[in-house]
Amino acid sequence: APYEERRVSMWLCLSGFLDLFGVSMIIPLLSRHAKDLGASPSLLGVFASVYGCLQLFSSPLIGSWADTWAKRPMLMLCLLVTAVCYILLGLAPTLLLALLTRIFTGIFKHSQTLSKAYLADIIPKARHSEVFGRFSAFSSMGFIVGPVVGGHLMVTEGGFLLVCLVASAVFFLNLCIVWYALPHISTTEKKSNSHKKSTSTSFSVLNLFTSLKKALLSDMWDVFLVKFFVTTSLLLCRTNLGLFLEQRFDITPKEIGYLISYNGIVATVSGFGVGKVAELYRNDSKLMIHFTIVLAVALLGQTLTPYIWLYLVCTTLMSFCNANLRVASTNIAIARGRNKEPGVLMGLNQSVISMGRIGAPLLGGLVQEVHMAGSSLLGVLFALLACGIMLAVPPEGTDRQTADKEKKEL
Repeated sequence: APYEERRVSMWLCLSGFLDLFGVSMIIPLLSRHAKDLGASPSLLGVFASVYGCLQLFSSPLIGSWADTWAKRPMLMLCLLVTAVCYILLGLAPTLLLALLTRIFTGIFKHSQTLSKAYLADIIPKARHSEVFGRFSAFSSMGFIVGPVVGGHLMVTEGGFLLVCLVASAVFFLNLCIVWYALPHISTTEKKSNSHKKSTSTSFSVLNLFTSLKKALLSDMWDVFLVKFFVTTSLLLCRTNLGLFLEQRFDITPKEIGYLISYNGIVATVSGFGVGKVAELYRNDSKLMIHFTIVLAVALLGQTLTPYIWLYLVCTTLMSFCNANLRVASTNIAIARGRNKEPGVLMGLNQSVISMGRIGAPLLGGLVQEVHMAGSSLLGVLFALLACGIMLAVPPEGTDRQTADKEKKEL
């Protein structure tokens, strides 16, 4: 690969690491902080769902703006707004003000999506699996150290405010890296001025829903629906995960933190191997079918097992499958979109994920009123639905033979 592509992709990998490092410092502590501010269990579900609800409506809009006005300035804007919102979150004295900060974060926290769209612009399609896998691996490293750092800061005086200030500083550092390291890619390099003007003036909220409807009801419906079911299944299994682990295995919060870090390690290692797995399968469609089946079995195993060692085995399989499914589904979405407007495609992909983020916390909390394992069992059902869809309608994705031809042409 050319030197410039490698240089930019590595800077974006560092940016992805800092992004999830800052987020993972706060997210595990957010429910506890909301409860300290007086939130009831039902309000905790609403608090968790607001973020996904706003991302559902904002991600295609941000992606379209990025395609129109270039991705680098939009990425910088999102990082800046997120950094400011985390400071305000730490300073918020009431639940209402904390919720307002989450509203603005949900609208502008699209740095991961924009980074992937930027990579899709500069990296040849033949190397997407390798580069996206590396990006996911570096990003997942943030989840290894973030919860540990956040937990240590939380026990100090004014702990949550300190956590928010440090997370905000991480996002400001990320902003400086993007400003320094990423070259500006003008939209005029890919489009004529007239087309750019047409795009910027014709986009509206109505067009947003129209494009989303077309994506879900056309040749990409099965990919997005599988993405929704897989995402929802994982989120359901993670609903109140700490309480589930404490009740099932009688372990302490400190040990639960180690389990979360272990998941981050597995996700990181899995990300580095995504490219090799894709080369072994040489077909994204078969990869998605096989790994979704394994994912469903792993989720069922970690839900029902009474042994901590077997839980670790199942969660290892779950993380490995999830890392490969994310990249394979992204490849298929880009291939079906003929690699046009990658920002919009990534935005629609993120919208489908956000649909799961809206419903999973509320649905999971409701089911856990009946039984603590109910949310995880429901997650297994969603994973099985994803398997059924792909067995009935195998997704047509990027064939590795086609990718090899493109690679030889480079």
